[in-house]
Amino acid sequence: MMTEALTLHQDLSLTLEEREVAPPQIGEALIRIEYAGICGSDLHVLKTGDWVTTWPAVLGHEIIGVVQDCPGNEYAVGDRVVVDSRVPCGDCTGCQRAANLCENLAWVGEIVPGGYERHAVFDVALLHLCPPELEPGIGVLAEPQAVAMHGVNRLSTIPESVLILGYGPIGALVHAEIRRQQPECEVSVRELNAERLQLARAFGAISDSTRTRWPLVVDAAGYATSLADSIELTAHGGSILAIAIPHASVSVDAQGLVERSITVVGSVGFCDELPEAIDLLAQEPDNYRALVTEALLLDEASERLGTLTSVPAAGKVVIRL
Repeated sequence: MMTEALTLHQDLSLTLEEREVAPPQIGEALIRIEYAGICGSDLHVLKTGDWVTTWPAVLGHEIIGVVQDCPGNEYAVGDRVVVDSRVPCGDCTGCQRAANLCENLAWVGEIVPGGYERHAVFDVALLHLCPPELEPGIGVLAEPQAVAMHGVNRLSTIPESVLILGYGPIGALVHAEIRRQQPECEVSVRELNAERLQLARAFGAISDSTRTRWPLVVDAAGYATSLADSIELTAHGGSILAIAIPHASVSVDAQGLVERSITVVGSVGFCDELPEAIDLLAQEPDNYRALVTEALLLDEASERLGTLTSVPAAGKVVIRL
């Protein structure tokens, strides 16, 4: 069948065009995509072409949709599903521990066509059934919510106060998860974008310019010096949760890291949190609804994708298909 897709070519041109989708085989399912989220990593790929292994590419790894055909009957036609974004190799030492620790980890939208199209075929192993009450416009947050959950779950404890650097979608979801797990925690935010700072305050964060160091700093910004800044802002014996992906090598104060006994916790993707994230969004949609601040139609997405790095949204931007 043919479907409409937002296609990235190797010269980094982005066009809305028809793409042929092969019929699903046993072990696969054809999905009519309802919503696809726009992630910071997608914007990086649009600028650089990094990580893509098969051209032309259809980006988008935050996906919710409805099963249209499933030859093996693992899912019924009409089932709503969220797509697991991870494509591990299955052979390396890391894969023996967890999929997100794969030494060759690839992602939907980079190694296989993703969600910026109306229909796509996925391995059924990547699909997670949604409860019937889950709103697709909220369920599209399941993948980044799982990322936030995994990052917070990697911490040994949540202290009484936390600083979040950057209040993009991941920073906001980490805030929501900290608030869910430890409601009494005081969360401060440092964010230059006025609309994002306003959103952070609406969710109960404070903008603390007087305090100099925190027991936990979350690097959800990923700008050139954010990790170095995080070290400077972390108290003696404190921790840094590094959850943003920087796109350049940086120098850090290794002496300060050692002398102040700072623990750095890196977190990539998620482990087994995706089903829990799906259920949470179904049970508590109103806690997350305001995080989606823009919903684009597919034919509007190309123009907006071109401006998102220079004109960021207040919250999460999604494509409604």
